[in-house]
Amino acid sequence: MSHSTLMWQLTLLGEPRLQAPDGRTPRCEGKMLATLAVLALDGPVSRSRLAGLLWPDTLETGARNNLVHLLRRMKAHLGADLVSLGDMLSLAPEVMVDVPGSDSVGELLSGVSWPELPELEDWLLAQRERLAGERAGRWREEAQRLEDAGEWAEALKIVARLRALYPTSEDALRREMRLLYLLGEPSQALAVYHVGAQQLRAAFGNDPLPETRALAQDIERGVKPRHASFPRIPLAQSFTQPPLIGREDAWAQMEEAWAQGRGIVLTGEPGVGKTRLALDFLEAHGGGMRFRGCLGDAGLPYATHARTYRQVLTAYPALDLPTWVWEELARILPQLGHTPEPINSDEQRTRFWQAKAETLGAAIGQGLRCMVFDDTQFMDQASIEAGAFVFAHLGWGDPGAPYRTIHCFREGELSPFQQGILEAMVGAGLVTLVNLEPLGGAHAQQLAAALQLPQGGLAADLVHYTGGNPLLLLETARSLHELGIQGDGRLPLPDSAGRVMASRLTRLSSTALHVARAAAVLGSDFDPDLIAQVLGVPLLETAAAWEELEAAQIMRGSSFEHDLIAEAALAGVPGSVRRLLHRSAARILAAHRAPPALVARHWKEGGEPREAAPWFLQAAEAARGAYRFPEAEVYDLEAAGALEAAGQHGGSRATLAGLQ
Repeated sequence: MSHSTLMWQLTLLGEPRLQAPDGRTPRCEGKMLATLAVLALDGPVSRSRLAGLLWPDTLETGARNNLVHLLRRMKAHLGADLVSLGDMLSLAPEVMVDVPGSDSVGELLSGVSWPELPELEDWLLAQRERLAGERAGRWREEAQRLEDAGEWAEALKIVARLRALYPTSEDALRREMRLLYLLGEPSQALAVYHVGAQQLRAAFGNDPLPETRALAQDIERGVKPRHASFPRIPLAQSFTQPPLIGREDAWAQMEEAWAQGRGIVLTGEPGVGKTRLALDFLEAHGGGMRFRGCLGDAGLPYATHARTYRQVLTAYPALDLPTWVWEELARILPQLGHTPEPINSDEQRTRFWQAKAETLGAAIGQGLRCMVFDDTQFMDQASIEAGAFVFAHLGWGDPGAPYRTIHCFREGELSPFQQGILEAMVGAGLVTLVNLEPLGGAHAQQLAAALQLPQGGLAADLVHYTGGNPLLLLETARSLHELGIQGDGRLPLPDSAGRVMASRLTRLSSTALHVARAAAVLGSDFDPDLIAQVLGVPLLETAAAWEELEAAQIMRGSSFEHDLIAEAALAGVPGSVRRLLHRSAARILAAHRAPPALVARHWKEGGEPREAAPWFLQAAEAARGAYRFPEAEVYDLEAAGALEAAGQHGGSRATLAGLQ
């Protein structure tokens, strides 16, 4: 008797099925099927993890007891032990599974859903997305191999599968167009292009990417289309730190403000080079620290300051601060261990702010001479108010002050509150406002040459097309480098910074793209470990993807290279996947004791108002405890809206009544 005849066969692709060695197909559904599927796809799993998936509303001891009984029933029903018991639960070695490496077109656990078990349901959706991505990667490789071998008809069959799996994938669209052209069907190739363009406009409101449009133009002219995929070429140092060009006037204004002790405020359109100029200026004056607001901070009291003071304490771990200061800082840094009483008066709030001034003053005393505050348009109002107090206390604007500040914000994106503060400071002569414009023609040509973009008329066209925006020029150079386009050939010009960034994201591996999307959904304060938890994948897999993202200059350190890249990554996440990632983020952040408002937002964006409501109520209570009543009222209204959306009309009315 062969080894295979002694094996159980677990089929998970398509309609699930369990077949015994003797040919029997015992009924396998519900929690029994879920148990086998989780062990088959995740590998060894702890009892706590599996019990939590299957009985999420039961205390852990009860859930683990339920799991023991389930495993006993499975053994009795199947007549065999298909789960190996130990420190971790795993699938027994005599169970063969069809999933790993399978190219079957069947959906994972087709027809199966667990709406009553939301975390298990999200796990299933994530596994379907992961397997689809892996399958698509194998199909792309096989299609490329067949195309390179001249077997275009066979390659087209595989590309048709890709198009069916991802109808809005421009990579698959370009492959189909090119193969049809090579098979002598240019009219059909153009018809496919026009249908694909309509699908993209309907789904995203965008035209096809520049390289897709360029391919269509090649086909129209009868020019042999260029290869659709290119090996990733490591980006040169010039793309990491291109020269600073055309900012001499702005630099002179900054030097004058620096000498007179005034604050420096840089503004301009996204991508114009505010951060680069600020950091170069900081470096030229002895270095310092960069703090930043992040998308999502607004509305989260002290979210920006929590990040800021965490950075300060990390950079200056030996600060000699009084006990009361540490206790006050614990309000925004719970890892300090102390649980302070709620703030109930103006005096208590002032004491909290004074603790921040003491902390920053101590860091200045230890050598912190220059601070860059980037993306201030994203900062929350509570942090801004506290920051104004801190710097007033530390003599901001005094020529004799031992420190200097640079603030950067996107033009036209300050809140009315921020705009009022800025106008007052400019009027009082406390700050110098420097407005950065896009590069002029000559300077843009210089940057294009430094980035090794094709010169001559094409470079002039590109400079005109990008409007002299340095980031768009840089991203275009990176994109062309990755595509292997050199010399004076025709450029697939981008129509916006966001689109050229989206084009670069499509050339990432499937895993790296998933990591970038998860990071974009989290928004801020993420690292590979947190993202691995959100995605439910091994940390080493995420770390390898992180290296790819850093090599492609998508990520730098623990953040995106530019917030516009984060926005492009987020815009490219399909709605269903985005909601799934938000729900996973909510669960993980709740376990990490993240601010309730942040957890609530993720549940809301994940389409789970019932889960969001109690977190919004907690956020309202936390805001009142921080003496932030406007935010508390907003959270109460959010809670009422979530309860209403969840069909809990009585709870919604009670919440609203409490606001009267």
